[in-house]
Amino acid sequence: MLRLRVLTALIGIPLMLVAIFAPGGGLFGLSLSLLALVGSVEFAWTYRAASLQPPVQPNPVLLLAGACLPFMTWWLPDVALARVLLPVFLGALLYELGRAWLGRITSVAHNIGYGTFGMLYIGWLFSFGVRLREDYALTTLGAWQVERGALVVLWLFAMLWMGDTAAYFVGKFIGRRKIATLISPAKTIEGFVANLILCVLIGSVGGTMLGYTPTWATVAGLGVGVLGQLGDLFESALKRAVGVKDFGRILPGHGGVLDRFDSFLFSAPWLWWWHQLA
Repeated sequence: MLRLRVLTALIGIPLMLVAIFAPGGGLFGLSLSLLALVGSVEFAWTYRAASLQPPVQPNPVLLLAGACLPFMTWWLPDVALARVLLPVFLGALLYELGRAWLGRITSVAHNIGYGTFGMLYIGWLFSFGVRLREDYALTTLGAWQVERGALVVLWLFAMLWMGDTAAYFVGKFIGRRKIATLISPAKTIEGFVANLILCVLIGSVGGTMLGYTPTWATVAGLGVGVLGQLGDLFESALKRAVGVKDFGRILPGHGGVLDRFDSFLFSAPWLWWWHQLA
């Protein structure tokens, strides 16, 4: 399992870095939309296969619209969300009405509800990564000139990746006390603390290098350390509710997109909100 995790990271991290540092942010927005699309498919398949009563088929119109949100956030940054979502909801309602009319489903409200949740949880939260990337002012990274927004996104991923790595090894080798047995039996308090410490350290050092005050940078790392792990626990709770270990298998050793980016979905909105106040 560890070998698969490392191999997947060795392939995935360089691809993500290319998307982050590509000038203009368009490739990053497209990449997050593709990730949101795969995550939405995982979400839909999981809930369609679950033994829920009544059976649930999350509305595909809403999920597809959610997957488009990250790229649309980059492409049309000034468009109000209401102007986008109003026709989407109309299309979703007509889709469910048509299926009910043909006698294929009766759980219209459930499909709309799960579709709305999936759209917001996956697509909308992914779009905050695009908002973090929106600072196009040039700065230096060693001998290269890069856009500042790319460094902010890299800072976030560094906190998440290093914190997750610390939690994995500390929890595996010295973890004893479970943090949430019913939700995620493998997670320990020791791993949680190790993750939090790494996030605070990288948040403080990286944020100071980016020009934030040490106090504000430490607050950013603390928030990422807490909310990133809460995002992980939240996604685990979703899986336990439908009786699956992972939402997907597209990332060997990690599971699916939702399994790998659950921390990002909670921490990116936090860092964007924090950035507006800093």
